[in-house]
Amino acid sequence: MGLFFIMRFSIKISILLAGIWFLGKYILFSFQLFQTTEQYSYHVMWNILCLLFAMTIGSWIEKRRSVGKESNVLSDMKNILAPGLVYTLLVSGMIYFYYAKIDPSYNEKQLFLVENSMKEMVNDPVKLKKFKEQRPEFEAFSKEEILKKSRESIQPWYTPKTSMIIALLGMLMLSIINALILTIIYRKVLFRS
Repeated sequence: MGLFFIMRFSIKISILLAGIWFLGKYILFSFQLFQTTEQYSYHVMWNILCLLFAMTIGSWIEKRRSVGKESNVLSDMKNILAPGLVYTLLVSGMIYFYYAKIDPSYNEKQLFLVENSMKEMVNDPVKLKKFKEQRPEFEAFSKEEILKKSRESIQPWYTPKTSMIIALLGMLMLSIINALILTIIYRKVLFRS
């Protein structure tokens, strides 16, 4: 617990907002709110909002504390990016935990939906013909073989590990873009020397 008191304020804010994000996600799951595929974008937007707040609030307060001190663009970017990276790593780990332990059925449901759409496609002669034209490697396959190969190819995309990696990459890109934008705003608008 002593480590928490000596951390930079922006890192504390990142940890706090990562916890708030996870708590919100868990509450939505507990009450089964926004759990359909169409509504899942609300979960993503909640994550993006918490990430942007973590970077903005933490770095703004630290920048205000260091007004008058000499800084350059790279040091400002580093100071803004640090809370984003902490948030990204924490939330990516939480996403893995969430899909592995709390809601493992989500990925199974997604896989089931994709498999059902593939079954509909192979049972419709017009769609099956179009599918085989677009993918010549399936030309000699039976319906069952197409379904089996499709399942094998899509199953790795619906795992907690894949969800974590995709979230990690997405939040990392967003953190970098946000750090660039905040650096420009801080240096050119809010904290001009």
